[in-house]
Amino acid sequence: MDMGKYREVFLEEAAEHLAEMSRALLELEKDPAHAESIDLLFRMAHSIKGMAASLGYTSITDVSHRFEDRMQLLRSGQI
Repeated sequence: MDMGKYREVFLEEAAEHLAEMSRALLELEKDPAHAESIDLLFRMAHSIKGMAASLGYTSITDVSHRFEDRMQLLRSGQI
């Protein structure tokens, strides 16, 4: 598989993850303490981060990591 194929797979999977994140954010808007949504957001950010890092997409990796950190703070009750 050439790099173009990897990029294509990344874009497809990232789009799916972002759609799930969007649904989870809408759920959090209704119920800010909804733990399942927070966990889902953390997992999706973690997945995007890993995929982006493996392809060398540094800016996406950095943004995903920061988002993941924020979700971890929510999960732990620190914010």
